Amino acid sequence: QQAAHSTPQHEHQSEAMAKAAKGGKTEAKKGSGKKLSGFMKFSKENREKVKEENPGITFGQIGKKLGEMWRALDDQEKAKYNA
Repeated sequence: QQAAHSTPQHEHQSEAMAKAAKGGKTEAKKGSGKKLSGFMKFSKENREKVKEENPGITFGQIGKKLGEMWRALDDQEKAKYNA
């Protein structure tokens, strides 16, 4: 039989998920200490430009466009973001 109570880790995950669903920041977003990937830096820097150049573009389409732009960069250009 399964226990009727949650483990502390499970409770923590549920609270974080509920907070995220309400629009709050999860602990990972507060500063997990993880370094952003080069692509994520590139995306952060170029997202608004893509939105401005493509009015009405959806979130998924923005990501697709950013991915295409990233793949079109040569290694030297990518190195600027991967540093």
